[in-house]
Amino acid sequence: MDRKKFIKTSLLAISGFYFLHADLFQAVQPKISNQEKKVIDTPILIIGSGYGGAVSALRLCEAGKKVVMLEMGLNWEKSGIPFSNLLKPGKSAAWLKKKTIAPFMNLFSLTPFTGTLDRLDFEHINIWVGRGVGGGSLVNGGMAVTPKESYFREVFPDLDARKFYSTYFPLVHKELKVNVIDEQFLKDCPYYQFTRVGEEEAHKAGFKTIRVPNVYDFQYMEKEYRNEVPRSALNTEVIYGNNHGKNSLDKTYLKKALETGNLEILDLHRVDHIKLNDDKTYTLNVQQTDTSGAAVADKIFNCQKLILAAGTMGTLKLLLHSHAMSQFPVHEEIGKSWGNNGNFMTGRNWVKPMSGGTGAKQSTIPVGGIDNWDDPEHPFFTEIAPLPMGMDVATALYLLINRVDKKGEVSYDAGSRKLVLDWNESHTAGMRKNADYFIKKMNRANGGTRSHFLFNNGFGADVCYHPLGGCVLGKATNEYGKLKGHDHLYILDGSLIPGTIGVNPFVTITAIAEYCIENLIRENEFA
Repeated sequence: MDRKKFIKTSLLAISGFYFLHADLFQAVQPKISNQEKKVIDTPILIIGSGYGGAVSALRLCEAGKKVVMLEMGLNWEKSGIPFSNLLKPGKSAAWLKKKTIAPFMNLFSLTPFTGTLDRLDFEHINIWVGRGVGGGSLVNGGMAVTPKESYFREVFPDLDARKFYSTYFPLVHKELKVNVIDEQFLKDCPYYQFTRVGEEEAHKAGFKTIRVPNVYDFQYMEKEYRNEVPRSALNTEVIYGNNHGKNSLDKTYLKKALETGNLEILDLHRVDHIKLNDDKTYTLNVQQTDTSGAAVADKIFNCQKLILAAGTMGTLKLLLHSHAMSQFPVHEEIGKSWGNNGNFMTGRNWVKPMSGGTGAKQSTIPVGGIDNWDDPEHPFFTEIAPLPMGMDVATALYLLINRVDKKGEVSYDAGSRKLVLDWNESHTAGMRKNADYFIKKMNRANGGTRSHFLFNNGFGADVCYHPLGGCVLGKATNEYGKLKGHDHLYILDGSLIPGTIGVNPFVTITAIAEYCIENLIRENEFA
């Protein structure tokens, strides 16, 4: 089979799933008829088990508070169902889909199951998210990148950047178990040929590279390579979950919270809408499903304090849908300053085909990046991404993360019960220019062609893994995430970040959640 035919007929163009972050909100399931709804009362309720929800749960539980967490996805550890790998998509491959949902080719059929991946499709952009206890941490590539301090200050001018870089970011690195690959192992391991080639070619083109930390346990990876433990990153596991090695939230923040005895996680519980009561408490209409997506129970949850941590798109849909259903109060800033974190995919073909290319075997955990952020004309950060297709296809894959100078806006169509996203080619025009500049400079220095096989015209402008914004800190909320117009509702997820942070966002999301919950507890918001 020639190279072009292989790429066009292979599923394993899994690319940018390494950069996923966030939990989405699933479409409404049919209601159960003729059944009395169960009513549950709880003082503090958290919606979503991603980074913001996990941080909130741990700090509240440590403060002695009883917390209930609702997660629409499956508790994979508790279920005992293993994650599938990229070569054999199975139960964890997609959320209630009949076919895989990779960005490129999708040839594998599936039996609908509450898997780890979902995708929300708009006219000009597709947004991939993670589902399950642990949220996006289950399916991203674990790249734990701290933003440049100068850009953090630009994005959050009202925050104390010095305290974030001296306190919150180091705390997050510790809690998430961030570590860095050993350079000698990287040099010797055949599974990282794509990184070595990517860095070598970047240097030849005049770009600066950086080593990227990760939450994957690199000591475990070295044991994988020596066949001393079961393989995970070296067995094409990542976008459908890692069975071993990766320190996702269920192994860090959520594990510690559960160990306090103060946290209860209810999986397969999807919140439909929220109602604000006259006494300023909240009532949630919730549907429990099975793993086929079928409704098994309708429930009512009443809570005194509510934390929305359903991920950017999930939180926005909950707020806007609730407003449409019950005139739930939403601030005028809700939906504004949305962005894709500058995500723009691209790639190159014919990368060193005569000398081993990018490698037939590739680790799914990326460790290298190209830092061009200080270029005044073309500022960007680029991930050197793996593309493990089971053979050497001499193809390099990149995710550029750019500035987002033109923000989008999210609204809601009550008729279709769907979000509406004001986002088109004009929002990504500058990102396209950066990608064109980057690819041309790499090809002039190293040879190769723009990757038409992977993307239309070689550019993936419609790919988004990092949706951010819509409930911006200090605008839609107060300085600690309390939603304006509410006394007891708090936003703690990626929607607090105004559309851009310049790198993979989960470290920043976690740090902001630590900052917010620390101050909310200090101000006796959960007393």
